Amino acid sequence: MSDVYFEEAPEVKEIAEQLIDRHHPHLQDAKDVIGYRFRCGQSDWAGKAKKLTAFERFETGYMLMVFINKEAWTVLSEPQQVALVDHELCHFSRKSERVYEKDTDEWVDKWLPKEDPSNWVMREHDVEEFSDVIKRHGLWETGIEKFASVVRNADHQMDLDDLEREQKGLRVVK
Repeated sequence: MSDVYFEEAPEVKEIAEQLIDRHHPHLQDAKDVIGYRFRCGQSDWAGKAKKLTAFERFETGYMLMVFINKEAWTVLSEPQQVALVDHELCHFSRKSERVYEKDTDEWVDKWLPKEDPSNWVMREHDVEEFSDVIKRHGLWETGIEKFASVVRNADHQMDLDDLEREQKGLRVVK
């Protein structure tokens, strides 16, 4: 196996911060506790999200880390890169508490402090299933059924034609 090393990934951070502003409200005030690194060297995964250990927090100054396989990153189209970063950010979940706001006379959810490691939880994937099982048994479980509904109702499906157009330098229209 070749040497493995890690380097800063500013382009991943830039994409992540835009995604956080649009889709991840629980991370908006926590951008400074998330690190982004390219993993350089052979790997069988494209990305990983991690809640850091106490020692890793001490060494890096971060609470959470997104690792992206640099080799995979270089062959992904821009829409695929965005999807990969969004996928990794979805792994970060943060605890909240419901509090009463006297000024507005409403109950609101407030994110618990970003500096407390116990307020962060790693979220698993919504669906884990084999396409063969779905072929044989259909949408047999509620999580799979919900997932299928989201797929059917998505505004845009990135497909092989989109990838081929991108590889030829043509713009993907959404």
